[in-house]
Amino acid sequence: MQSENVKKNLHFPGNGGELGEITRNFDWSKTSVGPMENWPQNLRLTLSMILSSKFPMFLWWGKDMIQFYNDAYRPSLGNSGKHPLALGQKAIDCWPEIWDIIYPLIQQVQTTGQATWSEDQLIPIFRNGKIEDVYWTFGYSPIYSENEENIDGVLVVCTETTEKVQARKVIEESEERFRNMAEGADILIATSDETRNATYFNHAWTDLTGKSMQELLHFGWSDLLHEEDREAFLNLQKQSSENNLPYASEFRLRDKTGAYKWLFAKGTPRSRHNGTFAGYISTSIDITRRKVVEEKLMESELQIRSMVTSAPFPIGVYVGKEMHIVLANQSILDIWGKGNDVVGKSYMEILPELENQEVFNQLNNVLNTGISFHAKNQRIDLDINGELLPFYFNYSFTPLFDASGNVYGVMNTAADVTDLNLAKQKVEQSESNLRNMVLQAPVAMCILTGPKHLVEVANDLMFELWGKPAEELMGKPIFAGLPEAKNQGLEQIMWNVYSTGETFKADERPVSLSRKGNYETLFLNFVYEPYRDENGRIVGVLAVAIDVTEQVLARQKIEDIIAERTKELADTNLNLKKSNSELAQFAYIASHDLQEPLRKISVFSQLLENSLGNMNEQAANYLLKIRDSSSRMNKLIRDVLTYSELVNDQQGFETVNLNTVIADIKTDFELLIEQTGARIEYENLPVVEAIPLQMAQLFSNLAGNSLKFARKDISPVIKITASLLSKEEQNQLSLLSDREYYKISVSDNGIGFNMEHADQIFSIFQRLHRKSEYAGTGIGLSMCKKIALNHHGDINADGSTENGAVFNVFLPSGK
Repeated sequence: MQSENVKKNLHFPGNGGELGEITRNFDWSKTSVGPMENWPQNLRLTLSMILSSKFPMFLWWGKDMIQFYNDAYRPSLGNSGKHPLALGQKAIDCWPEIWDIIYPLIQQVQTTGQATWSEDQLIPIFRNGKIEDVYWTFGYSPIYSENEENIDGVLVVCTETTEKVQARKVIEESEERFRNMAEGADILIATSDETRNATYFNHAWTDLTGKSMQELLHFGWSDLLHEEDREAFLNLQKQSSENNLPYASEFRLRDKTGAYKWLFAKGTPRSRHNGTFAGYISTSIDITRRKVVEEKLMESELQIRSMVTSAPFPIGVYVGKEMHIVLANQSILDIWGKGNDVVGKSYMEILPELENQEVFNQLNNVLNTGISFHAKNQRIDLDINGELLPFYFNYSFTPLFDASGNVYGVMNTAADVTDLNLAKQKVEQSESNLRNMVLQAPVAMCILTGPKHLVEVANDLMFELWGKPAEELMGKPIFAGLPEAKNQGLEQIMWNVYSTGETFKADERPVSLSRKGNYETLFLNFVYEPYRDENGRIVGVLAVAIDVTEQVLARQKIEDIIAERTKELADTNLNLKKSNSELAQFAYIASHDLQEPLRKISVFSQLLENSLGNMNEQAANYLLKIRDSSSRMNKLIRDVLTYSELVNDQQGFETVNLNTVIADIKTDFELLIEQTGARIEYENLPVVEAIPLQMAQLFSNLAGNSLKFARKDISPVIKITASLLSKEEQNQLSLLSDREYYKISVSDNGIGFNMEHADQIFSIFQRLHRKSEYAGTGIGLSMCKKIALNHHGDINADGSTENGAVFNVFLPSGK
């Protein structure tokens, strides 16, 4: 009866579970704790708490460390054979395999009375027929005697964390493998956390920017963004992060030389093992060369139209607020599926199903703001034969500007990436971050493993490049699945990378591959990097490739055009030399054969006038006309002779102060200035490297021209100003790009001219007025043109009949 009361006082909950029943029925008299009816109150209370707890707990009691534990702890024993023998057993007998680990902890609690706590501690135990590495988070606490003077036992509260630790190790190993791969890649790879703070940049980032990892972290990289791209790109990142969505964008980044590079970046969300958002993995590639090629292609509208029509990717051009279609190549017509008679119709009329898909708003924003819009992997639902079907596109809306800088239309370029996106969605559900990065890379990418280079992972762009479906290549040696790639030097290159660990890079390398039964030569930029495991051992080759065939062919076409233009220029120069030679012969005749007869005409007409004395009015008028005509002829010959000497001028260049030149000209025209009340205003004119005499001729002719064509009722005012040209202005004028140029403007308030004659007035012997109205030979401005060209410069004219004329002279500074 007494024993039953003791059992009741233990306060076992319900039936106490399996261990509760065993504890009640266990013969404790055979252990050092003695029969249950003799147990002290503190043991009863502790045991009642252990058996009632849903948390794993056990107790070592007395000097022999007799064991108690609850049902929640039992699963940790596994199929070890310890249960139920461990109940009432001495600790040292139960746990010989870990006694040297746990006994010091027990002693520490018994001697100091201080509890101890350990987290994720490795304590290997024997279970399931072997010693297993088991991790625990546990606390050891003393159980004091009723008088609180002695420690009667040690209470252990524990939980097994093996799965958590192993999961963490898997993540750490995956991260390490990712970083090893990233450091071996030539593309720019970075990661960020869920707060958009950067956490990692690979060596390609530090090589490009010249910045250390620490300088790039904490948004240091954002300072390198071009100021015109920074806000838009950071906003895109922010919006994508807030919605846990992938993003893609093009932007300019300042490299270590201070120059800006165009990059194409793609950000992919990454998740923790529990599925929560952990930040982004971003990959970026340098597309500067592509941008340069695009700019060159836009120089010729005919070439663009030809290329657009034959381009293998969709292109359309829409103009005006109604977005009328003026150009649509076959690729975009095939996507729309609306027939071939769409030119001239409204974009909104052809594709009404896009009204609620933001596309119309995107087009209008580009038309109104002049800012390009780019979308990557955007879902677009199109009406195909009456059924609304989903497609995915990478597309851009680019503003088109007229000569005045106003937006008159939008160019639409696109790529159908529907298949790529559907494949990507399936892969993202099960693949690791590394596999995702390869499959989602914006360039063709694959991993080839082993000495036979087996295709382990490859993205759609790589299969497209190879020209074969995945089932013909996956898991096979690359040169077995792609025999046409043999004997082009690729086998040795790949083996060298695999065997030596040295990276191989190639730009615009020709490679012959099969396309629909025919061999075609493609031009590729590619990189072979050693692919290593977590121990740094080379296990394969990481290949990244970009098809630049279109760019290479386009550049070659441009080079052919340049060669043709160069030949035309050479022919023109030959004709010019011939013309100059003929002009030199004429100058010789003018200086030696024509001037002498004119001099005799002038002299004999003077003698005739003197000998006749008083003559009638008609004879005097005849002699006056002879003198005037011979004088004009003599001046014309001198001007032609001067012009011809400009062609073959061998004078040396010197430092010329244009302020001094203008001052001398004012002195030369002093009498005419006084007679007309004219003013010549100038200040702060530059110093240039030039031929002094020709500078005097140039500005004397311009000043004389302004004085000659002055208005009768207004005193002439000539203003001369100077400023440095910008590089953009130099390019527009086709001046030398390696020199600085000054623009010297000579303006007046004279009678001016119609702009339709702006080019004509620089041609030799060209006159806009009759000789009877204004004197001159029609050579002065052509001499100015020749002098400017002699100095690798140019001259042009602007003006009107109301406000006078402006002559702009462009001269190199000599720096």
